[in-house]
Order: sequence, then C-alpha cells, then structure tokens
Amino acid sequence: MNDTSFGKRLKAMRMVSVTDFDQAVGQTFVVETNGKMVALELSAVKHIANSSRDGGGFSLLFKGPREMLLPQATYRFVGSEFAHDIFIVPVSQDATGYSYEAVFN
Repeated sequence: MNDTSFGKRLKAMRMVSVTDFDQAVGQTFVVETNGKMVALELSAVKHIANSSRDGGGFSLLFKGPREMLLPQATYRFVGSEFAHDIFIVPVSQDATGYSYEAVFN
C-alpha cells in the first residue's frame, strides 16, 4: 500500500467538515439511484452559527435535474476530489429542476 491510497482512505474515514465543501461550490457530484447516474451541482454551502458540532455546523444545497426527483435518503456522492455518503432532502422545485439540502449540525 502506498501513502497516497492510505491518505485517501484516512480522509474518507474522518468526519466531513465544511472545509471539504467550501471550495467545491459549482462542482458536480454524481449519485447512483436505481441503476441510474444523476448529476447534482453543489450550489451553496451555508455555515450554521452556534452549532455544537465539532468543527461547526453547515448545510449544503444541491441542484438536480427536473427529470428525476430523488427521495429523501442517503446517497453516495462522488466528486472529483472525494466521495461521501450524504443524507439529502428535497426542499424545492423550479422550472430547471429540484433542490436538495444536507444538514450537518
């Protein structure tokens, strides 16, 4: 095993933090559901004041296509830098698609 693969595994094991996502706004993440790949764009990262969570609380807003509504569930989000299992909830819909929120608090 080389140091690079160990570093990636160690990063995957630790708790996600807001710094994992601050620089990823605008990045597309791919999730798989029912055998289909769905692209979701990270549209916003919001810091949550007064959170008791280590490293602080935050929420993520994702924008997805209008052709497919993802039900509230945990999905594997795969981006260019990392992959995380994230619980999302659909929060709104407009002409361009659905918006989803993940809260870490």
